[in-house]
Amino acid sequence: MPNTEENLFKAFEEESAAAVRVKIYADEAEKEGYPDMARLFRAVARSEAIHARNNLKLLNSIQDTETNLYESFAKEKELAHVSYGDYIVQAGREGLDAAVKELEWSRDVEKIHAKLYEEALEHMLENKGSAYYVCEPCGYISDGKIPEKCPVCGAPAKLFFESS
Repeated sequence: MPNTEENLFKAFEEESAAAVRVKIYADEAEKEGYPDMARLFRAVARSEAIHARNNLKLLNSIQDTETNLYESFAKEKELAHVSYGDYIVQAGREGLDAAVKELEWSRDVEKIHAKLYEEALEHMLENKGSAYYVCEPCGYISDGKIPEKCPVCGAPAKLFFESS
């Protein structure tokens, strides 16, 4: 039987996944013309995120910003350099070309996330007021300006949105 710490971590992962999944459902409901359903999904997504936050707090996993940056940097590097490599190989073995492409995009974007965290650590005290722009198809993040074309998936500038 898992101990409480293991259960809290599993609950954190499940609530985090639910928050993202339901947020995606909200976006779909909005596109399909169901604004009331979109509002419900967004409310549930926020609630799930609160549950995830509370579990993370109980695990004492929320630290000061500098520590959070270091930890985020390390996790992004591991994901980009280890996990996604294994996922891509497996999808290739199974002949799932669409999955290979999506996983490669994610791997490449995770490397960029790590670089952004690293830069943030170097300039933490400057508080330079950066604007971040996210590519809708692949999740690439540009710091400061929207590129003409996404360097990861090739999407045009019009498919970027400013993150708030």
